[in-house]
Amino acid sequence: MRIYLLDILRGLSVLAMIFYHFFWDLGYFKFIELEMMMRGLPLLFAQSVGASFIIISGISSRLLCFSDNFMANFIKRLGKLIFICAVITSCTFFFDKNSYIFFGILHLLATCSVLGLLLSMVRNNFFLFFFFILSLFVSLNEITFNLPSYLSWIGFNKEVPVSNDFYPLFPWIAFYLFGLWVFQPVRSYLGKYTKKNTNLPNDNSVFTFLQFLGRNSLTVYILHQPIFFSLFFIFIQLTS
Repeated sequence: MRIYLLDILRGLSVLAMIFYHFFWDLGYFKFIELEMMMRGLPLLFAQSVGASFIIISGISSRLLCFSDNFMANFIKRLGKLIFICAVITSCTFFFDKNSYIFFGILHLLATCSVLGLLLSMVRNNFFLFFFFILSLFVSLNEITFNLPSYLSWIGFNKEVPVSNDFYPLFPWIAFYLFGLWVFQPVRSYLGKYTKKNTNLPNDNSVFTFLQFLGRNSLTVYILHQPIFFSLFFIFIQLTS
């Protein structure tokens, strides 16, 4: 079942991501100061965009549990995520092994998908709320240990590794669990915005564009940075 409202919200997150990455690329290619994009309001904006993706992913995962051919769809989705994560890690390691992406937002979503499969058997929404509160409590207390670097993806290491896209399990899993939990309270509301019964105007080009971005968010995520990098390289070559 396709929820148009989720597609629109995901599409808005995609636009916000593209907006932030454009300015991040400006810093990477030294048109502006890169550090400016990694602190203060720009950092808060980037984290808010990431949180929105993760929450929507949690809602979508819970929705998937009630679909036909759930297991087949889940395996297909997870396999696609794992393959893309492997490509991202390999490519970014090739370009810059000192800050390559080893556990970015897609790696997190792949890990959370496995957790979502385990929690798909939980029908009592109170337990999902409990897991959300528990993860929030652990995250807010900023618990740290002297763990080896290969366990830094969990989020408990005292030293944060250098990476261009790092979303450790804690604290970000709290947003995914929130998405799993909040699906039940808003389920009937979301049902008003399905493909068969949508309250959104069909002739609105803005909504249509956002729905397109939302339905193809993974493809846009993969392609937008290579496109940006190519355009910046071409611009630098033409102006040098």
